[in-house]
Amino acid sequence: MKTLSIATALLLICMAVPCLAETGEPKHEESFYSPVSIKITGGAIADAKFKDSGGSAQVIMNQVRLKAGGFSLSYAGENYSWKDTGKLNFGNGSDKPWENLHRLRLAYEHVGQINNDWFYSAEIVGTSSFEKEMSGSFGTALRGGFGYIINDNWTTNFGAVVFANNIDSSILPYLGIAYENFDTDGSGYFMSLGTPSAEAGYSFSEESTIRFAFGMDGTTYRLKDDSSVVKKGYLETSSMLVGLYYDWKPTDSLSLSFGPEYHFGREMKFYDKKGDKTGETIKQDSAIGGKLQVGYTF
Repeated sequence: MKTLSIATALLLICMAVPCLAETGEPKHEESFYSPVSIKITGGAIADAKFKDSGGSAQVIMNQVRLKAGGFSLSYAGENYSWKDTGKLNFGNGSDKPWENLHRLRLAYEHVGQINNDWFYSAEIVGTSSFEKEMSGSFGTALRGGFGYIINDNWTTNFGAVVFANNIDSSILPYLGIAYENFDTDGSGYFMSLGTPSAEAGYSFSEESTIRFAFGMDGTTYRLKDDSSVVKKGYLETSSMLVGLYYDWKPTDSLSLSFGPEYHFGREMKFYDKKGDKTGETIKQDSAIGGKLQVGYTF
């Protein structure tokens, strides 16, 4: 079993605490196929230089997520716009290292109540992350855990994640805790902490919320067969971000969320087709960004 990188490990733990809602309450048990909802997300990260290199890149992101009961299917894409590729310390110095990266995710999650205080959750996830060819791009994760409702304000959950792809495999524990304190009109404070994700905010009403969030992002992509970076190899990206978002829900079905972000701790690592690390870790400067998300429940 290969050693899981710190960035990937932290990302997996962040992804493993979805059974707490934003306000801290455990999600209600859903039917096998309903309700049905869709979320469309767009975002961008401003052009930023790579350290020890004169080249730079800007990223445009998009995602579509369809959810039906415990099932979810999503596509996420990242488009890179490069400047001064000849000054980069990776690639061949003339071609763009890559332009479009893709990620498909299929998952099923089940949350159930044990008694008035305890609940459980389990999830199975399959992914495919690639530049062009999908072979060798697949990964899977299994998560299981329990939650405890401490009182009307506090909830916690804990468990473990088993993860594997062509680069890493590991078993990791996770822990999350959440707090909420709302008035009858829907106004109030909330907070949630994961390992190491965090979110805190204030709801003015049931329709209007402002929140501050910290999180991690990262994916391992299978590079194309004739990649100028590593032929049939892998790119592992990792970063952290802080964001300030405004959430608005004008109707029971429609939701809107948007806000500025700051991306930092940005790194890239490369692996050959056997999964062995090649070259040095590439670091990119911090940059501002933003996100806009529209959701609809049928």
